Amino acid sequence: MKKLHPFISLLSAALLLIFTAKAVGQNCSYTWVQQNSGTASQFTTVKAVNELVCWVGGAGAQVRRTTDGGATWLNANPNPGVVAGMTNSIDAIDGNTAWLTSTNGGSTFIYKTTNGGALWQQVFTSAQTRIFGLKMISASNGFAFGDPVSNVWQLLLTTNGGLNWQLSPTAPPAQSNIETCLPGSFQVSMPNIWWGTSITTVYRSTNGGVSFTSHDANVSGIYILAVHYNSAGTGLSASISMSRSTNGGESYSSLPAPGAGNIEAIQGEGDNFWFIRGTNIYRSTNTGGTWEQVHTTAQTLMNMDFPDGLTGCQMGWAVGFGGGIYKMTGSLVGAGNNQNEVPERYLLKQNYPNPFNPETVIEFSIPKNEFIELKLYDAIGNELSVLESGNLTAGSYSYKFSADGLSSGIFFYTLKTTDFTDTKKMLIIK
Repeated sequence: MKKLHPFISLLSAALLLIFTAKAVGQNCSYTWVQQNSGTASQFTTVKAVNELVCWVGGAGAQVRRTTDGGATWLNANPNPGVVAGMTNSIDAIDGNTAWLTSTNGGSTFIYKTTNGGALWQQVFTSAQTRIFGLKMISASNGFAFGDPVSNVWQLLLTTNGGLNWQLSPTAPPAQSNIETCLPGSFQVSMPNIWWGTSITTVYRSTNGGVSFTSHDANVSGIYILAVHYNSAGTGLSASISMSRSTNGGESYSSLPAPGAGNIEAIQGEGDNFWFIRGTNIYRSTNTGGTWEQVHTTAQTLMNMDFPDGLTGCQMGWAVGFGGGIYKMTGSLVGAGNNQNEVPERYLLKQNYPNPFNPETVIEFSIPKNEFIELKLYDAIGNELSVLESGNLTAGSYSYKFSADGLSSGIFFYTLKTTDFTDTKKMLIIK
């Protein structure tokens, strides 16, 4: 039997929860605001690490980062000479450690920094392929996606923080050596991997890269430009048209989408999806059934990213031409018929329905403006997820929760503020 790369073996032996429990369809209000990037260069890639840290890259070896939510954007390549060309993809784990891919003069490169971009180290180069995609799943392990060489996709692996990269022993064969992939056309949500090609197919792995299958994405256009899955089952792919899969990528159905031109990026969570097209940003609250234009920018947008693993209301950044950086922020809004009335006391209600599968609603009230945390625990008290965390105004709130990825059993949810803590029990039956 062919021996697998240790990274692949480790992943196939440790396939835990695919997607943690999350809130879907919660009552959130979203706004988009342009931020000052400090440059007029074209941005092509963005990595939102969390609510405060984000990295962007683009033409002319431009790299910018923020560690204060975008209030200030700092030059993250202040000593040019190492990083050169067009930055195709960027990933990061915090405000100091990041990786990027670039192409310049017919060659492709991967670089790494551990000091916020003050210094970049070249860790990979090739004149045979173009590395367009990059995803670190931990500080040590990661994937890079490149065009095929000798009809084999250049799926690269690292197990030492990106210092060394080698071809995956399970890299799938391409249908032709002229196939290619593009920066926004891949997603790694272990153990699932998706990436799109220039013949409008999407490769799919459900075992961390041990094996792959190819599936027709059912879109019009030349390239798959964007792929995004909100769960192991439901995702969208796009070129100049869009399609949706409800079975993890085994098949896709055509999905109407407003606007004209290329769909460059898709993001989302739960039932909510966002995509960018030209100068417009669109949002759906029903997995693409209907769309609403929610923002228009001055110049064309090229990419968009939300932090991984965010629960509750989402946030993120979109980038594009003219140094454009646009931040989306979301805030939980009250639910019910008495929003003008301030609650007299704290209250955490029993979720309904209960038992449930897979969705339920959690309601709570707070009598004053303050910081709250709503957390999920298993039956023995292990914290599983932070469902909501942040400053809320006095009022009553409704939170829709989905148990996708959780097995049947007893779970607990806790609301905690400065002056109040309460816990309720919920039952999932599948």
